[in-house]
Amino acid sequence: MRRLHTTWLGSRLALSTLLLGMMSCHGSTSGSPFVSEASPGQPHPAVGMPMSAQTDLEPYLHDLLESQDVRRIGRYIAAVEPSEQSDDLNPTRRKASAKQELEPIEALFQAGEELFETELSVVRGFGHAWGPQGPEMHRVHRGAKGGPDSFSCRSCHHRGGDDGAGEYNENALVGGDGTHVKSALERNPPSLQGAGLLQVLAAEVTTALQTRIAGPPPTEPTKVPLTVQGVDFGSVTRMPDGTIDSHELRSIDPDLIVKPFGWKGTHSTLRRFSEEAFQVHHGMESGVLGWHRRFFAPLPMHATQATRDIMAAFAGNDPFDLDRDGVRGELTESMLTAISVYLTLLPLPTIEPPRAPDLLAAYRQGQAAFSDVGCAGCHKPMWLVQEPVWTEQSDAQNSAFRTTLDLRQHIRNGPPLRNRDSELLGYPVLLFSDLRRHDMGSELSDPVPSTKSAKVAIPPSYFLTRPLWGLADSAPYLHDGRAVTLAEAIKLHGGEASDSRRKYLALPIESQRAIQVFLLSLSRASLPEVSQ
Repeated sequence: MRRLHTTWLGSRLALSTLLLGMMSCHGSTSGSPFVSEASPGQPHPAVGMPMSAQTDLEPYLHDLLESQDVRRIGRYIAAVEPSEQSDDLNPTRRKASAKQELEPIEALFQAGEELFETELSVVRGFGHAWGPQGPEMHRVHRGAKGGPDSFSCRSCHHRGGDDGAGEYNENALVGGDGTHVKSALERNPPSLQGAGLLQVLAAEVTTALQTRIAGPPPTEPTKVPLTVQGVDFGSVTRMPDGTIDSHELRSIDPDLIVKPFGWKGTHSTLRRFSEEAFQVHHGMESGVLGWHRRFFAPLPMHATQATRDIMAAFAGNDPFDLDRDGVRGELTESMLTAISVYLTLLPLPTIEPPRAPDLLAAYRQGQAAFSDVGCAGCHKPMWLVQEPVWTEQSDAQNSAFRTTLDLRQHIRNGPPLRNRDSELLGYPVLLFSDLRRHDMGSELSDPVPSTKSAKVAIPPSYFLTRPLWGLADSAPYLHDGRAVTLAEAIKLHGGEASDSRRKYLALPIESQRAIQVFLLSLSRASLPEVSQ
C-alpha cells in the first residue's frame, strides 16, 4: 500500500513541477487592482495583491497533493476494513508515505479534516437509534436533540469549494417537534472559511468590552459607554453593589461576549459551535458535556444557551450515554479538539476585483455606493486584530493540554495572515460585519415558536450581521437561503436595514449593478484544487 502511494505521489509531484515550470516561463501576474490609498473601514491594498505574490505555490501544491493521496489511501483502507474508520478520526494518524509521527498541529488538522469529510454512519455512536434499515433520521429536528439529518459535515458545506456553504435543499429544520415542518426554523449552511480569524477577532472585542467594566465597584451609579473600533454596543451602568445594569445594551448579550457563530450569534468559539453541530446534525453527543454533568457540575468553557439546551434535553440520562443508544464516547474530547483546530486553520476569504477595465470601474463605483447607501453601517468593512493567535485547550479541569495556533504561519491550504498595517498597528480583517444583532423586521423574522423546546431568548426578527467575506461563493443568501441573487437578498432587508434598502432601490440600475459587482469580488482565494 505504501509503495502504491509513493508511485502515485511521485507522478503527481512531477505534474506539479511541470505546472510550476510553465508558470515561470510565462511569468506571473503583477500589479494590484486596488486603489493606492486605504483608510479605516475600507479594504487594505495588501489584501488585493495577486495570489502569485502572496502564496509560495510549490510547497502549497506539494502539501495539497500529498494530503489528497493520504485521504485517498485512507478511503481504500476504510473500504476494506470499515472498523478502522473510527480510529482515523483521532489525532494519532501517521503519514502514509513515512513511518514518523506528524507534528501535533498537522496531526490535529488531518484528524479534523477526516472527521469533517467522513461518512459518519459507519462510526459507532452515529444517531440516536437504529432501525431495520439503519440509523433513524429526522429531517425535522426534535428541539435541542436535533435530527440527525445528515451523514457528514461536507455533505452540507461544499458550495463554492471545500468547507463552503450549502444549497437551499440542504437547509436544516432546527428547533422543531420532530414531525411538522412548520414547527421548525430553516437555516442555510454557512461557509466556514475564515472561521479561525473570526474567532480571534470576537475574543479580542469581548476582552475590550469586558475590560471597560472591570475594577472595583464605583461609589455611585456610573454609566460606561461600550464602543470598540467605532462599533457602538450600547452602554451599561455599574452599580455600587457590584451589579451591572445592562438594559441599554445594543445587540449583544448581558455577558458582553461577542458570539460570531450561528445565524443568531449563539456561540463564541468553534469548539462549542462544533459540539452543537455534531449533536443536532449527526446525533453524536459530546463526551465533554457528559463529564461536566457527572463530575464537575459547572458548564464547560464558553458555554452558551445552546449548550445549556443540549444538556437539559438529556437531563436524567446516563451522563456518558446521553441518547441511551448503548455507545459511550461518541464525540471524544480529542475529536472535538481536532475539528476545532481544523476549522480554525481554514483559509481566509479574500477580495479579488475584476480585471476587465469596465468591470473594474464598476467595482470601484460599487465600493463607494456600498457606503453611500448605508450598507457599511452594519456590514463594517474592516476590523483590526492585534494578535492573530488562538489557544485551543482541553475542557477538563485537570488537563493541561493546549495547542497554540498562529494564523500568521499555521493556516492550511491557503495563504497565511501577513498584511499587518504598520500605521494602524494591527492586522486588517475584511469581515464586512459589525458583530452585532439587528432587528431585520417582519420581512425576515422567524415564525413565532410553537413548541417549548424551540423558544429562544433572541427575538425572532433579530439576526447577527452576517459577514460578507466570501459572499461570491456562498449563494443562496440570507439565513434560510430564500434569496437566489444578491439583488433579492438586498431587497428582502427590512427593520433596521429599511433605510439602506430604500436608498439602494432609489439608485439608477447601473449603480445597483455596480454594488453587486463589488460584492461579487468578496470571494474565496483563487488556489489550485485537486479533484477526485
